[in-house]
Amino acid sequence: MAGNVLNPRLWEGADFYTAETGTALPETLNEAMSTVAAWKAVGLLSEDGASESRDQDSTDFYGWGGVLIRTQRSKHKRTIQVTCLEDNLTVFGLVNPGSPAPTTATGVNTRTVKVPKSDPRSFVMELHDGDVTKRRHIPRGEVTEVGEVSLSDSDLQAYALTITIYPDVDGVLYVDYDNDTTNAAA
Repeated sequence: MAGNVLNPRLWEGADFYTAETGTALPETLNEAMSTVAAWKAVGLLSEDGASESRDQDSTDFYGWGGVLIRTQRSKHKRTIQVTCLEDNLTVFGLVNPGSPAPTTATGVNTRTVKVPKSDPRSFVMELHDGDVTKRRHIPRGEVTEVGEVSLSDSDLQAYALTITIYPDVDGVLYVDYDNDTTNAAA
């Protein structure tokens, strides 16, 4: 059997964080994200995990006789979908960008929701498989879609977020950091 049975990953746990763009990560992978106070956890995530989607246009060019000679790729778009199960202040800010922070007076919380505004942020998805940790840092992305929110007695209230990832000037979408010794560079 070709391959290495230690390479496949089953991510048994995950956390998702957000901060203002430009916020530094902890110095090392061993340091918890909470060591940098600006990074806020979104809280509990759906058991469905997260998913990454890719979309791009491609145009094929053919030479005489119908032979494919080149493919042009353009309009590359990458998104991550994650479902937040908590209704907390961090999730409120992601779901309602541009709305003022909630207030509390005489035991009553007030959340004023305004028409969403553009709010690019940084994100980190931290995944765990036993002793292996993978930290995916998205320096600049934005919640561009919020799924339908169920308000019932038979479903959890959940916020399905689609985050569009924006590249930097060098075309970098995100950077993965991990301590997986089976995939260490030679």
